[in-house]
Amino acid sequence: MTDPAPHTATKSPGRRWRLRDRRIRAKLAVILVLPMVAILALAGLITAGASSSALQADQARRLVALGGVAGELAAQMQRERVLAALVLAGDEASVLEEYRSQAAATDTVIGSFRDAASDVQPSGGLAVLLVRVEGQLDGLDAVRQQVQAGRDVPGSVVVFRYRAVIADLISYRQGLSQVGVDAESANKLRAASALSQAIESLGLMQVAVIQADIAGRLTPAGQQEIIGADSGVTEALQAFQDLAPPGWRSALNTRVTGEAVIEAERLQGVAVRTEPNAALRLGTSATGWASTVDARMELLHAVERDLDRELRGDVSRQRDAARRSIVALAGGVLTCLFVMVLIGWWVARSLTSSLSRLREGAEMVAQRRLPRVVEQLDTNNIDRATAGRLMAEAAAPLRVDGSDEVGQVAAAFNIVAASAVRIAGEQALLRAEVSGIFHSVSRRLQRRANLLMVSLDGLERDEQDPERLRRLFDLDHVATLIRRLIANLQVLAGGRAGQPTQAAVPLPDLLRAAGQGIDDYLRVDVGEVDNAVSISPDAAVDLIHLLAELLDNAAKFSPPDSRVVVEGRRVGDLLHIQVLDRGMGLGDEELKLVRDRITHPHRIDNRTTDQMGLPVVGALAERLGITVGIRSQRHQGTQVDLTIPSLLFSSAPLRSAVESDRTAEMPAIRPRPTPAAAVSSSTPPMSWPPTGQIPQTGLTGSSAGAAAPVIFEQLSRDPRRSWFTTSDAGDEDQAPELSPAWQEAAAAAEAVRTTVPEQSTPNGLPVRQPGRRVIPPVDVATRPRVPVQRDPNALRRQMNAFHNGLGAAGRHTPPYRDLVKDPSR
Repeated sequence: MTDPAPHTATKSPGRRWRLRDRRIRAKLAVILVLPMVAILALAGLITAGASSSALQADQARRLVALGGVAGELAAQMQRERVLAALVLAGDEASVLEEYRSQAAATDTVIGSFRDAASDVQPSGGLAVLLVRVEGQLDGLDAVRQQVQAGRDVPGSVVVFRYRAVIADLISYRQGLSQVGVDAESANKLRAASALSQAIESLGLMQVAVIQADIAGRLTPAGQQEIIGADSGVTEALQAFQDLAPPGWRSALNTRVTGEAVIEAERLQGVAVRTEPNAALRLGTSATGWASTVDARMELLHAVERDLDRELRGDVSRQRDAARRSIVALAGGVLTCLFVMVLIGWWVARSLTSSLSRLREGAEMVAQRRLPRVVEQLDTNNIDRATAGRLMAEAAAPLRVDGSDEVGQVAAAFNIVAASAVRIAGEQALLRAEVSGIFHSVSRRLQRRANLLMVSLDGLERDEQDPERLRRLFDLDHVATLIRRLIANLQVLAGGRAGQPTQAAVPLPDLLRAAGQGIDDYLRVDVGEVDNAVSISPDAAVDLIHLLAELLDNAAKFSPPDSRVVVEGRRVGDLLHIQVLDRGMGLGDEELKLVRDRITHPHRIDNRTTDQMGLPVVGALAERLGITVGIRSQRHQGTQVDLTIPSLLFSSAPLRSAVESDRTAEMPAIRPRPTPAAAVSSSTPPMSWPPTGQIPQTGLTGSSAGAAAPVIFEQLSRDPRRSWFTTSDAGDEDQAPELSPAWQEAAAAAEAVRTTVPEQSTPNGLPVRQPGRRVIPPVDVATRPRVPVQRDPNALRRQMNAFHNGLGAAGRHTPPYRDLVKDPSR
């Protein structure tokens, strides 16, 4: 079969992921996701900061609340310290009971302090202070026992134990300004701690005066302690005035006043002005001094509690503000995300819907409208009006919804589609014009070829020289091949390979006619054939031409010494014809290209002239509804299967032996005279029946009982398997036993033989008479049945020459026979 040049295109592997390969939805999602991720990340950072601030604010609120409890605990311990000093001074018995009551009140506040301390997680110095305060509170019971037991315990030791606890509590309050609150709150915390320090300094002066009163005189150390405490009060109140807001200063000045405060300040001045080693002249007892100072300290503690309450409110508001900022930030972020998603969805929907409509319209144009128009434009002999109407229908523009890029692409696609339709229409008109040119040229060439055949017939009829007659036969064969090429042009132009026959053509005759229409007709073998099948007149010529192209292709692309086999069988309501060669075969890519050429016969390109047979086969198969199947393997040959529908053939019962061998004129066979060189004038005429050795034949089908006028035509059916082969029999003198059918054949020949006078050339060849088949008469009665001695080599030469003549005569097809102008033919 045809060995087409491979035409493959290599596809370079691309990257596995490319942005331009992603869908528009994915790209829009990326466009939306990136800013959303950025916003979420930024919002997360801000929220984390706000959350940290909120946590710090909540922690500060707890610490400030603990500081308020610490201030209350310091106040209780200051009262307990004064009572402890009075108990050790042995002042009154009721003081001890009051001391116990105060200790119980202090324990209540200690419980509250511990509960508040367990709810905080301080860091740094505050944690150290709380741990130290906790340890000192644990040792407070031992001090109380010593005081209540009335043992001879130094008052300075007891006072120092209380002073240490109170000092740590005040230090804790001073450290609250660094717990992560704002500057204003930090200043307020420092002012509150300064007020606590002033109260503690006043309490230390109170205890120092009591100790001096117990001792009866003011020692120098006691004087220094009193003066230091007085300085501490003054400095702490000044720090408070510097740090506290105006409202706090006003509250302190307004609330810490009255006769008790004035009396306490007077006694405080007396104590400060007392010289060392001198007795205190307070004008009151130690209990009275303690009560007067307690009144002033109680006013200061009341202000302190109010300030602590305000501080807790400020810090709580800061915490709540931080929480509200987090909620507002989260709500704002979610709102922004929702708006972004909504806008992105709206934009994406608008874009994707436009693109979807554009894609659907483009697919409709590309997959339905354009193919339908191209199919309609591929109709043979289409006129300009029809082409214009089809082009106008196919060029209907797609709807353009906007002027954005998608609308511009849609407009550009409309232009491209219109251009494609216009080009398709122009190509269809051009193909129609080219087909018309092909058809016109092929018709003109056909007329010239018919005239050439008529001239060759005349020359062959009157030619006496055997060598010239042989050359004329060669020219006749070349002219037959030229007419097949002309028929190819007609098929490619949309026409038929020839005119329909007058009657149905038997399948064996059709296969032989196809085989004798190629160059290497001697290599074509007709295998098993269903003799009862006849091809319809309308399809016979086209099927002969289709098979001739397949056989010619098989012969060209197979070894010269190999055979090409054609077979035909009916299977059910289908007829299967098979063409088989033993050539090199086709590879997968080559076989794919061959099938593509057959499937698309109307595609005209530069390979059409090189592989004209494949488009012709495809066009004829498409016209007749024949399925062409090709199977091939390398170095094993190629097999072509034709599946012919039942509409193209008919089946009849098998004819009798005589009728089956009386072959009507085959579509591709017309009788020719035998070459002059094949008959020698010195050779005696052949007798009938032959009495010598007769070679075995290889004809398919029955030949018994054949009539005399069709004997030589029967021989022309298969020139390679007829008498033209030598016999392998060893005994040439013994003739094989013949059936009586030769007598019937001779009688039939005598019945149809005309009385035309015998004419012969000087070389002994009979002169042809147009349209007649005359068999020399056989005198059955007078000729004895004795073996005739013949020269096998001479007989072989005769039969070979006769075979060549019959082969050349069998290459004429019915359409061309009708064009012969000789009426007698």
